Amino acid sequence: MRMLWIVAAGIGAVALLGTAIGLALPRTREGQAQAMIAAPPGRVRAVLEDVAAQPAWRPGIAAVEMTPGGWTEVTARGERIRFARDPAGLGEMRLRFASSAGYSGTWQARLVAEGAGTRIEVRERAEVPNPLRRLAARVLFDPQAFAAAYLAALKARAEGG
Repeated sequence: MRMLWIVAAGIGAVALLGTAIGLALPRTREGQAQAMIAAPPGRVRAVLEDVAAQPAWRPGIAAVEMTPGGWTEVTARGERIRFARDPAGLGEMRLRFASSAGYSGTWQARLVAEGAGTRIEVRERAEVPNPLRRLAARVLFDPQAFAAAYLAALKARAEGG
């Protein structure tokens, strides 16, 4: 019985420490990346707007479910991320999202014609309110790497036809 109490106290101490560290971390994280895509802006935008086709070109997306006012991405891990569009100018896209994993935020892209291609810049800003999830996200998720991987997949899709 004494060993059970020691284990329980150890787990409690780790949870308390994790919560304290999580509370000290910023609630918001941001990732951004840019790429040059050898396709005109209209082609790149068409790929971005065809959200139903994303499972074919985005690793980790198992399904997309269209919903009134937006869509839901279902990841290979089973996470569900709801998206809705925000008004944006001709060369921009803006989205709001909320995840079943306890975070929400905004995503925006800016497309600029350069020669026969398109320079695209994306920025994703996510807020993680729960301090333990905030700590886990800090340790396990790199928003810069995610944005770069997203653009690499988009580039391959837009250039590949």
